[in-house]
Amino acid sequence: MRAAFRKVIALDFGRQSDRRLPADRVKAGQSKGLRGIALLITKDSLSSQWAPRWLQHTGLDVRLAKTPEEALGLAAATRPRLLIVDAALTAEDKTPLLMTLRKVHGEDVPLFALCNSNADVALATEANATDIVRRPYDWDLITRRAIRAVRAHDTLLKLRQAREKMDRMNSTVTAVERERAKAAGVDALTQLPNGERFRSLLHKAAVGRHRPTDELCLLAIGLDNYRLVNDAVGYEHANRLLSQFADRLRNCLRDKDVIGGSESSSVTAIAGRLGGARFALLISNGNTEQIMSVNRAIAAELEQPFEVAGQSIYLTASIGAAVFPRDSKNADGLLHHAETAMLDAQESGSGFKFYTAPTDASSVQILKLDRMLRDAVRRGELRLAYQPITDAVTGAVVAAEALLRWEHEEEGPISPAVFVPVAEKTGLMREIGDFVISSACAQLRQWIDSGLEPIRIAVNLSLCQLLRGDVVAVVESALQENELDPALLELELSERGVLNKRPEVIGEIHRLKAIGVRISIDDFGTGQAAIGYLKDLPIDVIKIDRSYVSGAERSERDEAIASGMVALAQRLNTTVIAEGVETEQQLQMLRDWGSQECQGFLFCPPISGEEFKARFA
Repeated sequence: MRAAFRKVIALDFGRQSDRRLPADRVKAGQSKGLRGIALLITKDSLSSQWAPRWLQHTGLDVRLAKTPEEALGLAAATRPRLLIVDAALTAEDKTPLLMTLRKVHGEDVPLFALCNSNADVALATEANATDIVRRPYDWDLITRRAIRAVRAHDTLLKLRQAREKMDRMNSTVTAVERERAKAAGVDALTQLPNGERFRSLLHKAAVGRHRPTDELCLLAIGLDNYRLVNDAVGYEHANRLLSQFADRLRNCLRDKDVIGGSESSSVTAIAGRLGGARFALLISNGNTEQIMSVNRAIAAELEQPFEVAGQSIYLTASIGAAVFPRDSKNADGLLHHAETAMLDAQESGSGFKFYTAPTDASSVQILKLDRMLRDAVRRGELRLAYQPITDAVTGAVVAAEALLRWEHEEEGPISPAVFVPVAEKTGLMREIGDFVISSACAQLRQWIDSGLEPIRIAVNLSLCQLLRGDVVAVVESALQENELDPALLELELSERGVLNKRPEVIGEIHRLKAIGVRISIDDFGTGQAAIGYLKDLPIDVIKIDRSYVSGAERSERDEAIASGMVALAQRLNTTVIAEGVETEQQLQMLRDWGSQECQGFLFCPPISGEEFKARFA
């Protein structure tokens, strides 16, 4: 009897609070200027009846969804400016709908939670709802609050745009200064010849060698564990340390006991900065004894601490040496061999190594492929293809993965599985990786300018890019140059190749996340510490490896493991993408698991940027 009485009172209150027309009660000043979609998600009949009548007078287009599945589809398709959600609604996997919508649309989009109980209020608070409304609902009041919330969100966006514009202006000034130094061939930080200028000097020196006895000695110098220092003292102080190291390198060149000459010939030396914490030293008319003398001098300079940020910091360096024409008869090959020897010295911990030519057949093949690949880079044969990533429920394209392709003029198409490991081994992947990042960002900007709704673009990162130390600057430059929201760029880290417990790798991933890009684990489920990665790293997306989805070898055990990984990722508010989807049966299986997004030949193979625009714009 009491329950029935309370129901009558609630219904009567709802009728009384809404009995006058909204147009009579919403002030004219409040109802102008709002545009976009207001998504109302509720099963309550009174709310479904009265809320649209009030909200439509704000200028918003009201869309109604009664189930979580319908709501998620509409939310993905319409990009609403206002969400009004029944807090009690849950998806099929029992995940609260409020949490899912917050994750997909971010913390800024106004979200009003309709609550019937204290439990609903607690859930809405945890989901960072913009406003919490208790039954009985006063839609006049809710509408007024919604207007203020949407306008506050608009103001926030304008402030962000103004800040981004200011940041671009500041970065433009800095970029102009860098360009002036670059035009002069000088590294702005160390005042040494920059990488481009140093390579030019190296090329001229190699061309000028006419006699077999005219040797050039090239040293590639890499500071060990520099990223740890960067993490400890910060970017600005770490830059001062690089400048100090450059000064000490100059001291070595001024010391006649280090760089001297014989009665018959003079010895000259040029230092340069290749990039990051990598330097080079070119010695003309030198010999093995000269190289060892320089190595000892650099080691002596590093015995003294660097004073940075009020701290005494000790550094070590690994040095690789290559000699012209013994190790290579051209400048590019000489530099490559010196850097290869430097990396070998770092990995072995020896601190110094001369380059040694490989002797086995497989190494010869690697060198051949390396030469072909360098020619391909120079001729612009590498290109990108793009495979769409779709919403598993609606089929809408939400992202695209940029995939590297190589069509050799004689050999035909060469698989990335063949040439990428070679590029990583020989050091060429750094240059190729920069090309992929800049090209993918430029392609996304072209798509957006041609009318395509903004989608995410996914790019693979290799270990050598993370170890190089300047990948954050490369990514920031590509985003700024193309005026892209960092959240639109997704950087994929291979669980089999990139992720490990090295502090410098983990630190670089956190720095990338700090600029606003999304971090994804590719080939999830194939490594040895997948759960540990989710715990220790700022992961936004996991991509279930195709071996769990497609192929005749898939078993019930595989499906059980994969569905468990999906459930784990959802509990961690991580987006799940399933790779290798080829059939409708596989798609339905993934929907049953709860995978949000899918990628595979069922939807579309990798295609060119132009074809992607024609099909999806």
